[in-house]
Amino acid sequence: MDVTALSATRIPRPLLEPALHASMILDHLFLPAALALILVACSQAQSGVSRSTLDVAQEAGASPDRTFDHSHAAWTAVLAEHVDADTFDYAALAKDRAGFEAYLSSLEAVTAEELAGWRKEQRFAFWINAYNAYTIRKVVDNYPLKSIRKLDGTFGLSSVFDSEFIPLRALHPEGKGEKLSLNDIEHEILRKHFEDARIHAAINCASTSCPPLRAEAFVAERLEKQLDEQMRAFVNDPARNRLDKKRNRLRVSEIFKWFKEDFERDGESVKGYLARWLPEEEHAFVEKAALEYLDYDWSLNEPAKE
Repeated sequence: MDVTALSATRIPRPLLEPALHASMILDHLFLPAALALILVACSQAQSGVSRSTLDVAQEAGASPDRTFDHSHAAWTAVLAEHVDADTFDYAALAKDRAGFEAYLSSLEAVTAEELAGWRKEQRFAFWINAYNAYTIRKVVDNYPLKSIRKLDGTFGLSSVFDSEFIPLRALHPEGKGEKLSLNDIEHEILRKHFEDARIHAAINCASTSCPPLRAEAFVAERLEKQLDEQMRAFVNDPARNRLDKKRNRLRVSEIFKWFKEDFERDGESVKGYLARWLPEEEHAFVEKAALEYLDYDWSLNEPAKE
């Protein structure tokens, strides 16, 4: 109790003295105990904060002073085990997800400040790998299924690619702190901020007509080479793009129709972009051939069932 405050209220002296006396007794008896309780509480609070920080770090598969693994080694391990030619073994991953979930946790532990401090190539590789990893998670979470499009909304009124299920809230492109969708990553981050048509051969939509998954993670140090290899392999893959010389037709993936503006930006025209990745002896044919688009096969890109 504050004597100065009591005096300021002008309490009559006969009433003031007993109050002052009682205050002194209370201070003598309880102040040490109160101080002790405060010290204990502070100690517990500090201990609680430390444990909470450690718990979060451990859940992310890292220590509080973690540094992100730009080699994406955990993701390469998953891909190396489950990618077979142009298929992915979702059934096998569904049975043992520990390494896969650890990798996703490492992505989710990245802060906006940390991401902003990375080189462009590191950010580019991060988002390509994130897109592919979360596409696989969407399938595995709902496995078995025949097509990722089975996860579209009722009557196809909403797309699975618009589903906001990716818990990278801190990295939302508009700073909303909300979960991301696959379309957020593809259109609002990869296409918008990196402007490189090769992403369309690097990201995989879990479908037969998609460019096959690479059996290793994309990494900053080799990103240019990896992207070149992906696009060259995709353009020259007769299962997805065909030079029909008998009919004088260039029959290519619908990806080149859906993202026409990206290919025109990087290659002046769709055919000009395609020619860049085809052997030189095919350039004259490409220039004269009529362009057609193949129907897209959305069936799941998994190994054939025996």
